[in-house]
Amino acid sequence: MSLQRHKGKQQVTVMGSLSICKGSRQVKVDKQEVNLTSLEFNLLTLLMKHSPELLPRASIIKQLFHGAEHKQQVINIHISNLRKKLQHYSSGLSIQAMRGQGYYLVVEKSPL
Repeated sequence: MSLQRHKGKQQVTVMGSLSICKGSRQVKVDKQEVNLTSLEFNLLTLLMKHSPELLPRASIIKQLFHGAEHKQQVINIHISNLRKKLQHYSSGLSIQAMRGQGYYLVVEKSPL
C-alpha cells in the first residue's frame, strides 16, 4: 500500500523508501534521484497505484499505450529495465510477475 502526501501543491506518493512526485515527475529512493524514462515513470506510477494488487498485462497495455496493439515482449522489456533500476538503488521494492497474468509491486521484507 502506498501513502500519498501533498508537498506544497504537488502530490507525493511514498512506498517503502521510494517516493514519486507526479507534478515534477521525480522519483527518489532515500532522497537519491532515480532517472527513469517517461514510460518507466508511468509504469511505476501505475504499479504503485494498484499495489499490492495484480495489474493484468492487458490493463498495462490499455493504460500506457492507450489500447494500441503491442506485443507482450514490449511490457517485459520495460518491466526488466525498471526492475534493474530499482535494484540498483536498493529501493526495497520488487516487481513480481504472475506468469501469463500480470505484475504487482511489493515492499521486500528486510532480513532480521
